[in-house]
Amino acid sequence: MSWIFDEEVLAVLAAISIVAAALACSQAFYAGRVIEPFSELGLLGPGGKIGDYPKEVVAGSPFRLNVYVGNHEGKAMYYRVLVKVGDKSSVVNASIPLSSEPLMDIRVVLGHNASRVIPVNVTLYEPASNVRLVFEMWVYNETTGDFSYYGRWNQLWINVTKPPLPISQPGQIGTLSPDVESRLAEAYLAVRRAEGAGGDVSEMVNLLNSAIECALNGKLSEAENILSRVFALEPEVTEAGIQAGRIRLYVTASGLAVAAATCVGLFLYLRSNIWLIWAKAHRDWRVTWSGGNRNAGGCERKVRDAVKSSNCVTVGDLVGGSKSIAQDARVAARELYMMVKAGVVKIADPNPPSTFPAYLLSRYNVGFISALLMLALGVICIYSTESSSQTLLSASSQPLLHSLFTTLTFIRYVVGSIMVLFLPGYSLVEALYPGEGELSPLERLALSIGLSLALVPLTGLILNYTPWGIRLNSTVTALATLITLLLLASAYRKFTLMKLRASAKGV
Repeated sequence: MSWIFDEEVLAVLAAISIVAAALACSQAFYAGRVIEPFSELGLLGPGGKIGDYPKEVVAGSPFRLNVYVGNHEGKAMYYRVLVKVGDKSSVVNASIPLSSEPLMDIRVVLGHNASRVIPVNVTLYEPASNVRLVFEMWVYNETTGDFSYYGRWNQLWINVTKPPLPISQPGQIGTLSPDVESRLAEAYLAVRRAEGAGGDVSEMVNLLNSAIECALNGKLSEAENILSRVFALEPEVTEAGIQAGRIRLYVTASGLAVAAATCVGLFLYLRSNIWLIWAKAHRDWRVTWSGGNRNAGGCERKVRDAVKSSNCVTVGDLVGGSKSIAQDARVAARELYMMVKAGVVKIADPNPPSTFPAYLLSRYNVGFISALLMLALGVICIYSTESSSQTLLSASSQPLLHSLFTTLTFIRYVVGSIMVLFLPGYSLVEALYPGEGELSPLERLALSIGLSLALVPLTGLILNYTPWGIRLNSTVTALATLITLLLLASAYRKFTLMKLRASAKGV
């Protein structure tokens, strides 16, 4: 892990940090904004999957389908899915809906980034060949106060056979009265007003969907009672949203300021003290002269004289000790590190670990320990935000919890990015090239990032052909396992190299 001390690597890391900070600021500024809003409409088979659609049904006998609706509009949406019947000559496209009376009317209200699979039982009563069963998406238009065709549609071609016994065809589907339609629209607008104030409208949306279901089933009094609860929640959710927005703004601004100050302070501290940290980590290591010349002037001469005058000179003696090569310990540490890097002097641990378990937890393996800690922190952040998202985000009356959750999510983004974009490639590079001299520091950094971008999609591709699929649990488990195994392999190879060097010196 000593390659991290290279000045070029530090400069590249600083540049990456600046770019990441700029992206974080832009994300915080555009939080909640949707650049390309869209809605989804899908038709699934009886088992809730794509495929296994019925090709032939008996007239008068219901058959099961599933309608998928997804909302990515950046706001709550009130959807209608109209089921219509046509034939080969029927015209339907993204601009023109099918010109026929609806067979079914499916309604649902969804919040942003929400989706729902709605099971429906469809019954066709007229025997015919090549019946065109069309599903159209309509959305409530707040400007006109009515539903408008969204341009999304799906179709299913199906044959309807004659039933063994005569059947009676029911009339048209039941329609909601204008008063009920108006009340449902008013409730949806109440949801939108509360949402516009920043409130969490999940409870209001659930209640509104229950009211829609009751109204479609003819339970008008029960639907009215539920709608009254929706209207009663509006001022409470609105006030909570305003408070949460203020706290979110303060926490975001404070967090960005603290993060910026921390990065600047850390950079300034490491810029002048990173070599001293390296020297303290190797304080007891012995220094031996190997020849050469860096043209470093007096510091190199002092090291050479000190090493030749004694058989047991340590890094601590040369940096701030009795034989310090410079008055400032930071300058001495930097000059000594540069001499070690150039091969003018060598340092050796007088008491290296003799077993692999001891090596794993030693200072030789700081990279292994740091990578595992970062991996563990990433997994904790991922699952802590996932498990607490519903609880925290539903706490409309507790804006502080909203802000804490948002802060934790930002930490997840940072640590998760390192876990995905750096650790897989880093662990592979360390396993393939365990010797520090095999690659330059900048090459290690570049390969770590580049190989991560190759390993992660490859892991996803392999998972896609397994029973677990590409899911959160399977992806996190696969990446964590891959990184851990590669880190263990790299640690073992480094331990083997250390033992070989020790044996060669003993010979």
